[in-house]
Amino acid sequence: MRVRIAFAALGTAAALLAWSLWRALRMEDVRPVVAVSAGDTGSGPDLPVRETYSVERVLAAVGKDPFHPERRRPALRYHLTSDGGPGAGRIIAPQPVPGVRVVGTAVAAGGGGGGFAMCAWAGGSPRIVRIGERVGDWTLSKVTPGAAEFTAPTGATVIVRIAKVGT
Repeated sequence: MRVRIAFAALGTAAALLAWSLWRALRMEDVRPVVAVSAGDTGSGPDLPVRETYSVERVLAAVGKDPFHPERRRPALRYHLTSDGGPGAGRIIAPQPVPGVRVVGTAVAAGGGGGGFAMCAWAGGSPRIVRIGERVGDWTLSKVTPGAAEFTAPTGATVIVRIAKVGT
């Protein structure tokens, strides 16, 4: 009886193995590749058209040399004006922002939106500022590790980073 059960299990396992191999090696819904000429405007998917660069434009880019040792990064990060992403309307500013100095930040575990920042206004002594509280004319709106986001009375948003996190 045990031998019959073992042979039945072996047969079932062999059938499952054969079925799995057949499914793995079989190709379904493979469409042939069709060469498209440059002038063809068929009903296929629209591919992005790239403009070709002139030699003058390439030489101008090479002449700027972004890897030159004397080149320094700009003081403010560039954002597109049409960018509607999460960084739109924000200015990422290095220390110091006029009047506000961030000494440290503490973020609540779990990212529940809690936390506080240790800030100093106009060279005064640092104090703990919680989200929604004001430091001079600025209102603390968000705290992340190593940075604090402030909202000005004009509605502009400024992110102030700590010079060196953890020091």
